[in-house]
Amino acid sequence: MVLETKRADLRTEMSSYLNQTLRELHFDPERGGAHLFRDNLTETMITSAVESGLTWDIPSSPNFQAMLAVEYQSMMTNQGDRVFAVERLPGRGITNEDYWFYRAGATYAFTGNGGIGSLVALAYYEYPRNLKYYVVAVRPATYDQDLGWTYAAEFDTSEELRLAARNFVTNWLLMRWGDVITEGLRAKIYKRVSDTERARTCYSLYSTLRKGLVSSESADLSGYS
Repeated sequence: MVLETKRADLRTEMSSYLNQTLRELHFDPERGGAHLFRDNLTETMITSAVESGLTWDIPSSPNFQAMLAVEYQSMMTNQGDRVFAVERLPGRGITNEDYWFYRAGATYAFTGNGGIGSLVALAYYEYPRNLKYYVVAVRPATYDQDLGWTYAAEFDTSEELRLAARNFVTNWLLMRWGDVITEGLRAKIYKRVSDTERARTCYSLYSTLRKGLVSSESADLSGYS
């Protein structure tokens, strides 16, 4: 985009616009709901070290989007079914609930999970992490459609470091839907430089392409409750 616009002075703003575009793809501007993409789904298991009052701090609060499911794996219902806790707000409404959880700030609290040693399985959605611009000389990883990935020397020593390098510079949206991101970025940049006509054209194409992204990725559409 620097080459296209010849505006190297806007590189920092372009980086900000890119992250803004990645984040806004997770919202439906018409319905006001959230897109929950399966590629953003994360799972983890926690073990309770307390008899009651189990809590879990969100690992990366700025990237957290929504909790999908909480399973109390050490508990069974009277009918012999697996226990999935329900999200509730503290108050009178939870008087008759046995298995529930709630969020307070960047922390989740769980009730009825089974005490010390019990297992709680979590499934939740995260936004892609913000990316920053790296000049070529210090870029952790570089991708070429024909040649694949190449890495800076300090990252090219283990698969774990190579994965970290890739995560520093890209994500699944950029790898699979670069054309959508590009048009969204163009729309913002051309609006910034007061090229209104080109900005409008790019935004129209971006709006069309993002619908294809949502449809193709089989995203779940849900509003927050």
